[in-house]
Amino acid sequence: MSLNLRNFTQAIYTFDAVVHRVSDEDWDNQSPCDEWSARDVLKHQCGVLGAMTATLVGGETVPPEPIESAEQPGMVWRQTRDALLEALDTPGILEREGKFWFGPMSVDQWIQIVQWDPITHAWDIGQAAGIDAHIPHDLAEISHQLIGQMRDTLAGWGLIADEIEPPEGADPSERFLALIGRDPS
Repeated sequence: MSLNLRNFTQAIYTFDAVVHRVSDEDWDNQSPCDEWSARDVLKHQCGVLGAMTATLVGGETVPPEPIESAEQPGMVWRQTRDALLEALDTPGILEREGKFWFGPMSVDQWIQIVQWDPITHAWDIGQAAGIDAHIPHDLAEISHQLIGQMRDTLAGWGLIADEIEPPEGADPSERFLALIGRDPS
């Protein structure tokens, strides 16, 4: 297993830990994402990871689209998570080269970049539901470094908001969140 796969899997399970702690009545709470409830964030994340799964299984790059429905958020999340992890368990998959969402690279490089999305949206859903997302500092540091290098592109695509000033004495997770335009204070 590569370090990138370990980190990506940890990011997936960071999101997973939040999803399992959201009460049924909190799924429609407003998230930090404009016009998105916690349920909408989950639909987005399932769409992103579902597109990754379809790309890995089918061999053709599939663009992410939010899923249509998440009436049972926990169930739809588990199905999405398990399908992606199964696809990533295919022998040789990490070495596969392709033109993925961020350009030509290996699957191993692709998952290194995408790991920021599940930890970001774990925080978003956590904020909506009043739950601490517990973003691992090592993943936040790696994501901060990667997103820092791609910031202009991601902002131009509307994937991240304007950077904000992190709080004084910010930890790695707070610095990462501030970089992508989330207010961690």
